Amino acid sequence: MMEYTDLTSSLQAAATKAENIAIEQIQSQRDFEPFILSGDSLDVMQRIKTRDMDEILDIAEELLSASDDSETAVLAYKDSITLNDGTFDAIVCQIYNVEEDNGYSFGLLYQIVNDNIRFLNKHVFLGKVRNLLIF
Repeated sequence: MMEYTDLTSSLQAAATKAENIAIEQIQSQRDFEPFILSGDSLDVMQRIKTRDMDEILDIAEELLSASDDSETAVLAYKDSITLNDGTFDAIVCQIYNVEEDNGYSFGLLYQIVNDNIRFLNKHVFLGKVRNLLIF
């Protein structure tokens, strides 16, 4: 099983940037919408206005195929992850890079306790995903 630390430092930094945006949205009690970070320095954020997972992936594929200047992109969304000891809310980041054969999906588990976000685990590897930057 892959660990988050197995990612290159640049891919970890990309995921961290997306997670920080998501954390800020959750902490400010705003509705967390899925989004994609792309561009040379991951400075382009495109929001996705659906919660349906199939639609999120379809829209992400369309947006990323139109973006030809990205070496790395991150799709971030909120999901529930079921583990052996229960079901948890998670910030899920699917990380794509043109140098990789696959994309990678990691979940950052959290709970809201007294209006504060509390993280339960560092990162849970959810699996390899189709690399949306390779067509």
